[in-house]
Amino acid sequence: MSQQPFAISPLPKTLTSPETCGFGFSGLLLWLGTAPAMHAALGPQAIWVWLPGTIVGMMLNLQVKRLGSYFPDVAGGTPNYMTRLLHKFPHLARYGAIGYLLGWVSVPPMNAIILTDLIKANLTPLGITCPATLLRIGFTVLPFIVAFSGTRTLGILHYFFVFPAIGFILTFCLQGIGWLSFAPTSPGILPDFGVGISLIDWMKWFFIAVYAVYGCETASSFVADSRQPNFTLRCLQVTAGMIPIVYLGGSWVLMRLATSPDLGDSAYLNLAAATTPFWGAFAPLLVTFLITSGCLLSSSTAVSNCPRILYQLAKDGYLPPVFAVLSRRGVIEPSLIFTLVLSLICLVWGDVARVVMVTGTGYLTSMMAIHLGEWISRRREETRWQLWSLGFLGLEAVVLVVGGLAWGWQDLGIGLLLPWLIGMVATQLPRLKLPLFHPDGWMQRYRQRPQNVKADWLVFQVMILIGLVCSALSIGWWMRAGLAQGTEGQHVALFSILLVTVAFVAVAIACWTSLPQIAAITESREQVELTLMDLQQAQTKLVQAEKMSSLGEMVAGVAHEINNPVNFIHGNLSHVVDYIQDLMNLIQLYQQQNPNTSPEIQAMVEDIDLEFLQEDLPKTLNSMKIGTDRIRKIVLSLRNFSRLDEADFKAVDIHEGIDSTLLILGHRLKAKADVLEIKIIKDYSVLPEIECYPGQLNQVVMNILSNALDALEENALKKTGDEKNYAQKQSKSGQITIRTSLLDNEFVEIAIADNGIGIPEQIQQRIFDPFFTTKAVGKGTGMGMSISYQIITEKHRGHLKCVSVLGQGAEFLIQIPIRQQVSETV
Repeated sequence: MSQQPFAISPLPKTLTSPETCGFGFSGLLLWLGTAPAMHAALGPQAIWVWLPGTIVGMMLNLQVKRLGSYFPDVAGGTPNYMTRLLHKFPHLARYGAIGYLLGWVSVPPMNAIILTDLIKANLTPLGITCPATLLRIGFTVLPFIVAFSGTRTLGILHYFFVFPAIGFILTFCLQGIGWLSFAPTSPGILPDFGVGISLIDWMKWFFIAVYAVYGCETASSFVADSRQPNFTLRCLQVTAGMIPIVYLGGSWVLMRLATSPDLGDSAYLNLAAATTPFWGAFAPLLVTFLITSGCLLSSSTAVSNCPRILYQLAKDGYLPPVFAVLSRRGVIEPSLIFTLVLSLICLVWGDVARVVMVTGTGYLTSMMAIHLGEWISRRREETRWQLWSLGFLGLEAVVLVVGGLAWGWQDLGIGLLLPWLIGMVATQLPRLKLPLFHPDGWMQRYRQRPQNVKADWLVFQVMILIGLVCSALSIGWWMRAGLAQGTEGQHVALFSILLVTVAFVAVAIACWTSLPQIAAITESREQVELTLMDLQQAQTKLVQAEKMSSLGEMVAGVAHEINNPVNFIHGNLSHVVDYIQDLMNLIQLYQQQNPNTSPEIQAMVEDIDLEFLQEDLPKTLNSMKIGTDRIRKIVLSLRNFSRLDEADFKAVDIHEGIDSTLLILGHRLKAKADVLEIKIIKDYSVLPEIECYPGQLNQVVMNILSNALDALEENALKKTGDEKNYAQKQSKSGQITIRTSLLDNEFVEIAIADNGIGIPEQIQQRIFDPFFTTKAVGKGTGMGMSISYQIITEKHRGHLKCVSVLGQGAEFLIQIPIRQQVSETV
């Protein structure tokens, strides 16, 4: 992976929980486009294709949820988690991510063709000519127009329609199953499965089913810019529970009630036939609304999802950095334009079946890459169901070959080649000298103020409004004659199409008229808030840096002042021992030569207990030597901890830093009158030297250990009776376990766990927030863990996580790379 030549800004956290969940739920609407075609080809046997696909889709959602909890700052979701798992194979990782991208890039043009055909089918009986080419281009470009004003605008419009659409499709599935089970006129809930499905047909259609049933994990793409990432990840779990209802329940209703051979593979005809028994006259209206909203909503999801994939690939070094450029509104414009170009190429191709096959090949290979990454990284905590992943990989590989060849070897070959070709084109774009392909060109464009500002913006908006009203009236008057000749079903069908389409068109027009002014005001307010936040963080860092600098200088100074006299004493102790030994030998020789001493000398010998003195004095000197040795070790630990001479990162033995920190905190580990001794259990693995900022890493360990000691001491002091009398000691002593280990030969992990009372979930979510503390006023600033998080994530490009269960203690996991990569960002 290449290093970045400019600073890549993180995505602004602007999306609310309903907006991110709306994008996540839209994957369920993909069933509307694939189920009727599969039902028409396989009949009741289609259920055997949906069944394993549903199981894998649910497990994929839960796996992605777990990955998202470990990579909360990664945009793009599933494919960009996959690049983390396959980081040792960068070319394969990029190939898989672009294959996933192509699966979604083709969604807007395919939906545009489906919607155009639906409108044409309703206008032709009325004698009204349908401008098919214009409608296809319009429906393809429409979500992009809205997206250029910001994902937030598209998200609000999206969830306004997605929740009614999801409500209708769930109602269709559940009400249909209920009607089949209990209605007197029901044909029965159990179909005649016939002779079964051939293995070739099963693989052929599973190839297509993957395109829909695996696509329900799109909420993960928006975790990085979600205001509540944990809530967004829980949406994946909810969606996983809905997959069997829609893909199994809906398909079951379809195969029991849409049985006429005249229906073909038309989504509208099949769904209308299936819903008429229990929806009656409302069936055409609701079915048309479902198809229309499903097309436009899935297109909106694709338009929002694809630029995030490209952004994260650029951020991780797999693509040129131009794809990670953000506008002032947080729009990834270069990636959005690239996605639009690819979508228009699919539209020009025009053959829906071949587009699905070619892009579906890339999508299936991306799923294989994800399962391969899970198997390769099976020892990492963020993966689950490793053996299942290996089985899914084998199944998908067979389906790719057999099912792909069953559809056509030419399309299979193009589909396998296309992700590599797109990746090569994307990486070669910066070689062109056009500003469009370089970050500097975009940044210069954003810095420039518009030169041709309209003199009166209000006049322009009024003209637009007059044009819209007059156009709407003209179109309505023109269509009145044709509609008068149509049936009621055609009226409601056209109404459903117009309802959703006009909403999207109106918002698109607003995005280029009045919304920019509102957005400018909002941006100004957010910019002020962001500036204040940056100032606050800068002030905090300066205060902490000054504090740590002063503390380090004081520690180093004290260590130096103690070190000189201690070295003097320690160095002379050996001479003192020799001198004392000589004197002892002299006394013994004197006693041997003159056994009969004078009474005065004999009295002095008895008074000082010469025999005891001769025995105890060497022991005393030896104790003094041990004491000076300990003082020297403490001084060395203080110097080790402060490390003022190490401004840059260097390779060190992190165990030395941990031991130095423990030695400094040694006084807090001893038993006191009201607290038992706190035990330290070390579980060190054999580690290489780690490139890090040693002083800052020691500071993180110190903060975590200090908090653990505070928690254990508070837990040991439970109040009984009045406020002045404290409880007796805990039945079990406090214990802190420090474990180090090697993760996948790339990262080292330091785990610090205590056996205290644990941390509640609501506190865990805020534990790394600046100024957040649970301690009493004056006992904590709330900055220790926040600064620790910045040191690990920003300075060391690692991860700092808290895992806690109430009543069982808390564990902090520090994960940092063994080798740091120097960034060239400015």
